[in-house]
Amino acid sequence: MRLKNLNQDCSLRAFCCTLVLLFVLSSSTLRAEPVVFHLKGGDRIGGTVVSESTNSVLITTPWAKELSIPLDQIESRESQVVTAVPAAVTVPARTTPPVVPTKKEALPVAKPWKFDAKFGMDLIYGETDRRLYYGQVALTYTRPYESNPKQSLRNTLEYRADYATTDNIESANRMYGSDKADFDVGEHTFVYNLAGAGYDDVRLIELQYEIGSGIGYHLVHRTNITANVEGGFTYQSQDRHDVAGINAAYARAGEDVTWKIFPQTTLSQRASVLTRVDLPQQLQFRLEANLAFAIVKNISFNLTAIEMYDTRPVPGVAANEFQLRSAIGLAF
Repeated sequence: MRLKNLNQDCSLRAFCCTLVLLFVLSSSTLRAEPVVFHLKGGDRIGGTVVSESTNSVLITTPWAKELSIPLDQIESRESQVVTAVPAAVTVPARTTPPVVPTKKEALPVAKPWKFDAKFGMDLIYGETDRRLYYGQVALTYTRPYESNPKQSLRNTLEYRADYATTDNIESANRMYGSDKADFDVGEHTFVYNLAGAGYDDVRLIELQYEIGSGIGYHLVHRTNITANVEGGFTYQSQDRHDVAGINAAYARAGEDVTWKIFPQTTLSQRASVLTRVDLPQQLQFRLEANLAFAIVKNISFNLTAIEMYDTRPVPGVAANEFQLRSAIGLAF
């Protein structure tokens, strides 16, 4: 009987020791577990529980080693379960083959100089024999502005000469040279200077020279068509054979159009009219139109029509003159 009671006492003691051990372990786990306390005033305090009594809870926080919270101020508590953060997986960087710079193709650079020449010869044999020889050469220089490549400076030097006989009598003998410079001063506006000199034996003009300037406007500037208008003043001097010459100021108006109708066909046209300032009824007019057909590279066949009119020619000379020509053109 005594042995049985002894065994019961030992069993009871072992059970009590087990309960105490479980309580200690759970208390240690509770104290080590971070907890967030929601207070009745709406505040929240987080920390690790150090101990807990019937009136308060003692916690430790990163900013306070020991902090006591009255139990009657705690509305609820929330355990913060700390989960292990997996180690960041390092993904090896994808290696790409090095970029080998390719050879950059150079953009075509527009040539600043342009040479254009036309040479023709018309021979007519019949009731009236006529021989006409003529040539026209133009050298153009274009330089875009560095500040705005859409605007540029242009200079055109031109020379033309005609010689013809009709039934062995001289019917044309003229030469004229000119130089014109254009300066873009805006997106569509430009100013120009113009000077020229020459003679015309058939129209009895021994020497003529003129100089002037003005302003122009780019009406159209597209890939296949350009059109410009301009106006200004010109001083002209003419030495005429056996008659009084002319030295006067003229108001000048001009226009020019270049239209690439087809890849091998280009129409160019220009006109100018001079109106004498002191005698507006006296004027000079010149119109020239040229149709060029490309034969091969840099070579074309040209048909040219020229109309000239002067209200005050030398006595015995017609006021109007019309010419129709054909010529071979060279362009570089």
